[in-house]
Amino acid sequence: MQCRFELVLNQFNSFKTNCMTKTITQDNLVLYIYHETSTHEALLIEEALQSDWELKELHYSLLEGKVELDGIITSPRPKVIDDILRYSRYTAPMEHTM
Repeated sequence: MQCRFELVLNQFNSFKTNCMTKTITQDNLVLYIYHETSTHEALLIEEALQSDWELKELHYSLLEGKVELDGIITSPRPKVIDDILRYSRYTAPMEHTM
């Protein structure tokens, strides 16, 4: 006989489980961290995080990576901006005055 938790998890192809073990992939955690899981999937992941220390450690590690990535400020190099402005000056339509 299958457990109720297994029947719920088996609705999602990315979740694999049996009555004693819940396996959630790193991809599932990344989706969860970026709030890209359904409410139901999020609840299942949260339940698994409460009972699985290894999963909790992986989750924490992924959260740290997200914080670092979010903190990176990206902008083009000044030369790239200058090249774009120079190009736009030479290719912009000329105004004709009479």
